[in-house]
Amino acid sequence: MFFRSRLLVVVLLAGCAAAPPPQPPAPAPKVALSGLLAAVNKAPGIRALPPDLTPSLATAAADVGFDNEKCEAAPAADRMDTPCVFGDPAGAERVVLFGDSHAGMWLPAMSEIATHRHWRLEFYGKPACPAPRLTFWNQQEARPFDECDRFRDYVIDQVRAARPALVVVTSESFSQKLGRGVLVTPAQWKTGLITTLNALSLVAGRVVVLGDTPVLDRSGPECLAAHTRNVTACFTSRAKATARVWNAAEKSAAGSAGADYISVLPWLCGTVCTPVIGNVAVYRNRFHLTGTYARMLTGVLEQALVGDVS
Repeated sequence: MFFRSRLLVVVLLAGCAAAPPPQPPAPAPKVALSGLLAAVNKAPGIRALPPDLTPSLATAAADVGFDNEKCEAAPAADRMDTPCVFGDPAGAERVVLFGDSHAGMWLPAMSEIATHRHWRLEFYGKPACPAPRLTFWNQQEARPFDECDRFRDYVIDQVRAARPALVVVTSESFSQKLGRGVLVTPAQWKTGLITTLNALSLVAGRVVVLGDTPVLDRSGPECLAAHTRNVTACFTSRAKATARVWNAAEKSAAGSAGADYISVLPWLCGTVCTPVIGNVAVYRNRFHLTGTYARMLTGVLEQALVGDVS
């Protein structure tokens, strides 16, 4: 299958008297866009679960790809004492990745790019706290998410002080709420995002909106575990997977604010969105990519961001 020869295999040695120091992961494979699109197009033909699925069903749900407990702001936090830095900490070119858990979802790829290009990559992520300037509803505590408003202001202040060359913004738009049972509309999402992007564009060399990912009907690992011989039961049509994902609003907001927009949909779906592409588990739940699949997208993301991946 397409990705098999490129997968990274980690062997854990137990019971050794003196284990060697941990080694940094090998660089992510540079999968060409043409090869990726071919794999996406072939994915609907997969019927049985690949025997060498990576990550395995047992580990896919936990395949975040970075230390999220350390690097993401806690629910009650409105700032980060020390933002996590990736790539080259001494790099002359400063880059910021900003958003909610979907920003963290792309960190395995962004950190690879930062290492390759000697960027100093600073990560500002707070789960359930999207980037648009709107007061979202804290769905766990059933109240306005005021900490999110303050976190967003804090990040913009940090960007203002650092004046990075590039800010990448990405958030989950699916089922976000402004009040109890009050869903955010595409128009509201667009207006709030324009406000955030305008503030960032004043102090950053370039701002890029990374489009939202489609949402599966069921959690990828759970569905695949129940349908190992009928993977098609876990497919979601592209139309349904994107019906409440406000990518058109985000693209329009980016255009209005002078930011760039990157659609990630071709990297995930043809006419259907599948939880397996090649022999890689794509999703760790309904909403988030596995860290493994995100790393597989390093090359195409780098090309989309800077054009040159040499």
